[in-house]
Amino acid sequence: MRPTVPVLALGWLAITISGAIAQSLAPGESGNQVPPARFLSTVDNQGPQEAERLTLGMWVSAGNVTTYTIGNSWNDWVLWLVYDKLREPSPYVGVAEDWLATSIEQVSDDARVWDITLREGVRWHDGTPFTAEDVAFTFEYYREGPANRWTHHASSVPRMVGIEVLDEYTVRLTSENPMPNFDRITAADLPIIQKAQWEGVEDPRSFTEIGIGTGPYRLVEYEADRFYRFEANEDYWRGAPVVQHLDLVMIKDPQTMFTALRTGEIDGAARPVPPELVLEWMDEPSLEMVSSPTLWGAWLDINVGRPPFDDREIRRAVTLAVDTEPMLDRIMLGQGQPGTHAWPHVDSFWTSPDLHAPYDPEQAGAILDDRGFVDADGDGFRDWPDGSPLVWDMKIASNQPLFLRAAEMVEEQLAVVGLRVAVETVDPATLSALWRTREFDLRIADITPHGIADQDMLIILYRGDASREIVEDVEKAEIVNRWLAAETREERLAISYELQEYQTRYPNRVMLWYPDSAFAYRWEAYDNYVPSAGYGIFHKYSFLPDEAREGVVDPMLTN
Repeated sequence: MRPTVPVLALGWLAITISGAIAQSLAPGESGNQVPPARFLSTVDNQGPQEAERLTLGMWVSAGNVTTYTIGNSWNDWVLWLVYDKLREPSPYVGVAEDWLATSIEQVSDDARVWDITLREGVRWHDGTPFTAEDVAFTFEYYREGPANRWTHHASSVPRMVGIEVLDEYTVRLTSENPMPNFDRITAADLPIIQKAQWEGVEDPRSFTEIGIGTGPYRLVEYEADRFYRFEANEDYWRGAPVVQHLDLVMIKDPQTMFTALRTGEIDGAARPVPPELVLEWMDEPSLEMVSSPTLWGAWLDINVGRPPFDDREIRRAVTLAVDTEPMLDRIMLGQGQPGTHAWPHVDSFWTSPDLHAPYDPEQAGAILDDRGFVDADGDGFRDWPDGSPLVWDMKIASNQPLFLRAAEMVEEQLAVVGLRVAVETVDPATLSALWRTREFDLRIADITPHGIADQDMLIILYRGDASREIVEDVEKAEIVNRWLAAETREERLAISYELQEYQTRYPNRVMLWYPDSAFAYRWEAYDNYVPSAGYGIFHKYSFLPDEAREGVVDPMLTN
């Protein structure tokens, strides 16, 4: 019998849920707990626990399934169908279960040296054995080769200076700086690749072969930006998948995707259901919905590489002028949490529970006045200190209607303090490229858990900000350097809290809301999905047998 927990409020709805969080905290440690998943449908149907074939819709463009073509957290669940990590499920919840590793132990007192003992009997999809050579190669390739979303775990934070194979199933890693959370962050995020397949690949982004992994599915056919076809790995070391074939089809337009789900063209939509559809589909007999903690967010990104945003006081003024409370109600229909909790994600294990981003337009105006941004021509809007007109561009993706509404609200709120903003919609590919080109003043975008729920990645982002800042932020750099030198989990977490407080006061990004991500599927096709923090319900654990899921999912939906 499953344990029950009290009724929780989901904005507009009170829902009785069952289960608890699998990833509990270790005794004596601080940190947040990720909230449990919740049933949203009014009826909990009992559909099939296995399936011969499922067709799922995905929404982000991608090429072959490798760490260089599945390059972000928007669709990394597809990567995990093929590849495994040393520990799982994610680096966001503060604990992780052994997966490809059977033990990961700190060797040195300063947390710079760790030994990894690997699981014996695991085989790659081509039938060859998985060994320490593959793990050592993975760290070496990521340290020395082209960058991808995961390479910072070997090349930067942390940076490996020693990679040693001790025997067939043991690897010793030594880092430049202490890495007291190696077993909980790096090991739970880094995909392990096969040495035999990758050691001769000099340009991994042009690699078009089928990736060989140790995961529960083999990719058997794909057409970039159109579809993937996966086949179950019956010899998977954790247990044969309960779904034999997975077909993933690319549907970039949200309206098209959810229409396809409603009409039965697809069996599940690997994209959060829009707030208005959540309300509409509560009683839809063919669908079930689950709210699962994805640890995503929506943010206003400020380009610190352009004046006047190199001035931290100007960035602070922008933050003080933005009121996120009404955005949650008007845009998300109350489904989530407002950005008043600031960055990182309010539910991440690594986030300070005391963070708060204030709303104070009067103080924002005073800062702008002090910096010389006043209305020189009497048109009601502030000008540059030299008297020339000031207009900041704010870019959003054309396929994100919720962000258009958010942009309009931000535009109105900034106008209250005399700042003029021009909202511009661009195609999704262009918006994504802005992260690299930095050709914008402001932009509104999704931010994935890797960016707002991973302690190591926060440091990467801070360092990236510093490399683009015109004026060095000495105070922030000093905090980051102390974080890098910290040798214990507790010390590092405390300094991380300090860094978060500083970032909240002088932000480079303004959190707008954290959504309650709801996912829908056709229960008569398959009704055995399970939530996992940071991944929602569409991930490899949802297609594994019950005994293989222990420790990596929220047991709320398990039998």
